[in-house]
Amino acid sequence: MRGTNYRLGPYSTQAAVQGLDQRTREGRLMRQIRKDLIDHLGGNPSVTQRVMIDRAAWLSLRIALLDAKILDGTFTEHDSRTYLAWSGHLSRLMRDLGLKGAAQAPRSLREHLAAKAGA
Repeated sequence: MRGTNYRLGPYSTQAAVQGLDQRTREGRLMRQIRKDLIDHLGGNPSVTQRVMIDRAAWLSLRIALLDAKILDGTFTEHDSRTYLAWSGHLSRLMRDLGLKGAAQAPRSLREHLAAKAGA
């Protein structure tokens, strides 16, 4: 992160997450989640959807960092309560964004005829 050896953790400040180097594993994870959710919504989310996408990416990163604590054996009771709260919030965000993706544009007549001719 910005030339330091700072290690990002699940309880890092919002400023630390916002200043995250996009080349790090954590930065790439957040970028990929944002991209996937924007694609899921058809590529042109509203302002409110963008805020929800950013929050979902932030929560996903923090949950992933807690997953790492589970694997290395340092997961605490506090982590458990936090994990459940963040997971529930992420589930609600995903539900609000929509479980179904954006509808695909219908095929043009030319595409339909070409597909039918190829079958």
